[in-house]
Amino acid sequence: MARKRKSAKDARLATLAAQTKIQKAELLGQLKKTPIIQTACNKVAVGRSTYYVWRKDDKEFARSADKALREGKGFISDMAISQLIKKIQEGNTTSIIFWLKNHHADYNDRIIHEHEHEHHFEITKEDKDNIAMALRNIGLASILKMNGDTRTPDEYSEDNRREEERRKKEIGTFRGQKKEPGKKTLGELLKEEGDE
Repeated sequence: MARKRKSAKDARLATLAAQTKIQKAELLGQLKKTPIIQTACNKVAVGRSTYYVWRKDDKEFARSADKALREGKGFISDMAISQLIKKIQEGNTTSIIFWLKNHHADYNDRIIHEHEHEHHFEITKEDKDNIAMALRNIGLASILKMNGDTRTPDEYSEDNRREEERRKKEIGTFRGQKKEPGKKTLGELLKEEGDE
């Protein structure tokens, strides 16, 4: 049985795919050493625009590149700290000052500004009551609407006031209430029970 021969175009595409895979791996390795995209691209002979096309078209490559950049930045930071400590050990005054300013509160140059402002203005009792009512109505209207209640905040407040009066009459604490002769209020009944 004869083997099918690849067309020249298929062979070229396969070669390009293999080369791209190698270039991506080399670039990721370089980003771990040098987390500067332009520099890493130059070292592996890949155009910066190609790098961004790869990121856009290949989400796995984009994730790997982000990870490589993080690792590279960590590596460079470790090297920088190592060199800084080496310079401090050698007695380099600039390095010592740098370390102290960035790692010791007594030596840093940061200035904390604190300001206190007091605003004085007078509001009449009527204005306070109007503001309080407006805020209450705004919140109450939202809650009523959310719960499908068709009453306005004023209707709701009036219903609550009437219900409160009814409860107070029931327990005998409502002012101006006329007590029915021979009938004890709930408050009186509870008091009698407590005395027993």
